[in-house]
Order: sequence, then structure tokens, then C-alpha cells
Amino acid sequence: MEEFHISKQVLDRFCIAGINYHKADAATRGLFSINNDAFAALGKTAKEAGLKSVFVVSTCNRTEIYGFAESVMQLVELLVPHTNGDKAALYECGYFKNGEEALRHLFDVAAGLDSQILGDYEILGQLKRAVDTARSQHMIGPVMDRMLNFAFQSSKKIKTETNLSDGTVSVSFAAIELLQNIKDITAKKILIIGAGKFGVNVCKNLNTYLAGTNITLMNRTDEVAREVALANNINFAPYNDKAAVIDASDIIIVCTNSSEPTVLPEHIKAGKQKLLLDLSVPVNVHPLIKDREGITVIDVDAISSTILDKTLARRKAEVPEASAIIDHFKNEFLSWLREHHYAHHLKTWKNKLCEIDLTQTAVCEFYKDKTLISETERITRAQKAVKQLAVNLKVKHDKGCQFISSINDYLQIP
Repeated sequence: MEEFHISKQVLDRFCIAGINYHKADAATRGLFSINNDAFAALGKTAKEAGLKSVFVVSTCNRTEIYGFAESVMQLVELLVPHTNGDKAALYECGYFKNGEEALRHLFDVAAGLDSQILGDYEILGQLKRAVDTARSQHMIGPVMDRMLNFAFQSSKKIKTETNLSDGTVSVSFAAIELLQNIKDITAKKILIIGAGKFGVNVCKNLNTYLAGTNITLMNRTDEVAREVALANNINFAPYNDKAAVIDASDIIIVCTNSSEPTVLPEHIKAGKQKLLLDLSVPVNVHPLIKDREGITVIDVDAISSTILDKTLARRKAEVPEASAIIDHFKNEFLSWLREHHYAHHLKTWKNKLCEIDLTQTAVCEFYKDKTLISETERITRAQKAVKQLAVNLKVKHDKGCQFISSINDYLQIP
């Protein structure tokens, strides 16, 4: 069908060039990061090149440029000069898509299917912010706008109607999930060793999900631990008191980043039940401790295999349903694109019909014809003819004949 080929020509101009976690390490990805100021310069260059729809998503896991262009290489030439990377690195580690492949990639990214952690919807917010930045510079055209609208609708339906994002994929939260299953957890004394970013997250999660629990924090630098403890309304203990505080605690959560164990066998007295969660990499609880009677040690690998792996397995089971939703909204967009092709022509045709009628009116006035119609009637006739033409264009194949027929229909409308 003619409209299929025309809409395909439009879609084939939709291109993506990008680099992400699949093939590039963090250092390489960092070379291609781009901020709002750089995008402002990129947008100006794009406008000078005649491009009307371009936006860039730049996160720690990916940099992708989306746009309608003559070829995907045009987007590469547009992106690279505004980064610290080069084309050789992008060609080696990047990916280049256009047409339906690019369209599907956009939908997958918006839905969290292309995230480093399956079902992670953080990328959706980053995608929307990138679009808002481009929109503020008038770099989102009507076709791109509608495409994004369908992608966002698809993402929302997947999030609300599937379990693709259910369960925890954060080690710090997985530890909390494990603690929630302990009987009388609020009566236990919990010690957190380590006040770095990871330790702070554990403190916040404990306060949120296990409110009222007795929590103490210590860190190799006392002042850091004191500030974090005060900010989170928990207890502080000096690092030099580590052995005594460990002995007084029921649960010890280790979040340090030392290259050597920080919890040693001499810190654990025999005959006491204790749970140690070692969330450090490498492990910071001495290997000999797990052999002590009454002591349970769970490291980050055990948490990953018992909780995170199960979560990801459940999410993978949701992928077919999510893909079906994407297919539905992708087809809805393609249907809209086919109809959109005729929107401009129908508007032009309506104006042409009115011109025909004005010519006919002028002739009637010259000959003093008493059957002149009003301007309102003329507009109504044009609308009716154009509406019929729109229907015919959708259901009949002989497109050229439809425009001729619409003239005849228009002139015969009472």
C-alpha cells in the first residue's frame, strides 16, 4: 500500500546512535557524556543542519542520540564533537539503529527492558528529562512528540499491569528485606560498621522500613559516623570501641571498603547468637568467623543469589507480557503515522476546494446568479468533502482518483 511505503520512508529516518554498558566500560562511556550546555550547542548545530527533532540521553550507563536524520551517521557527526570521545571508540563500542529497530529500542528503553538491571524505571525519568531539555530548545517535532507519547504510554501500562519492576534489586534494600523476616527484629540491637554511601543507604532503609529498631553506627573516622548518626537519629559509637559494641550487638551489618577484614575472630566471643551481614566487596568479615558456633555470616554473593536472583527471575518471566504491550503501542503509533501523512494534504485540499468554490461564486456573481451560498455553507461543504476524502484514502488504493472524485463530490454537495 502507498501509505505503508510513505510511512516507512518517514520511520526509516528515525535513527539512534549510542554507547552503553553492554560493550563499553564506565571510563569509555564517560567520554561520551553530555550536559545541558553541551546539548544547547549540539541543538544549535542540529538546527543549522536542518534537523527538527533531536535529543540526547546521557547517564552513567549510556549516551544515546535520537533524531530524524538523513542517516544515522549524521547523528554520529552531530554527537561526537560535543563530547570527549572520538568516532573510532564509538564505532568500536557503539550501536547504530534506524527504522523499526530504532523504534523498538526507544520503547524498550522507556519500559526498562534495556536497563542494566531489568525493569529499572530510573531510565524513564532520565529519558523524559532529556526530552524536556530538547523541547525547551524547540527540537521535538510533531512526529517525534507523538512517538514519545506512545512510548511513555507503553511504559506506564507495563509498570501498572505487569510485575516487571517488582521486588528489590538493591543489595542494601535486599538486606533490609532479609531482616524483616527476623522475629522480634525491633528488639534486636543492630550495629552498622561503615558510614560511606552504602552505609548511609542502609541507615535510611532501616529507619524507613524497620522504624523503632535500636541502631548504632561506627566508622573508621569517628567524625563522619557522628554526623551521619545525628542526621539519621541513630546511636553513634567510637571505632576504638568496636570489640565491645560488636559483643553487645545481635546483628552486625558491615559496609566498609577495606581491602582487609575489619571484623576479626577476636571480636566474636563464643556462645552468643549473632547474625553478620557482610555487604562489603571484598568481604570484610574474616572467613574463620562463619565457623563459630551460633554465628551466621551472609555475604553479598549469598544475598544476590537468594534474593536478587529470584527477583530478576520473576522479572524475566514478565518480559513476554511487557513485549506484547510494546507491540500494541508500537502498532498504534505506526497506524497514527500512516494517517498523519495525509493530514497536511487534507488541510491543503480543503483550502483548494474553497478556492474552487470562490471561483464558482465569482462566476455566479458576474451572471447575477441568485443561487449563491453563504461563507458558512461553503466551509461546511469543504469539511464534508475533506472528511469523505479522508475515509476514502484509508480504505481505497487508487489514491490519485480519490482527489478527482472529491472535487466531483464537493461540487455536487447541496
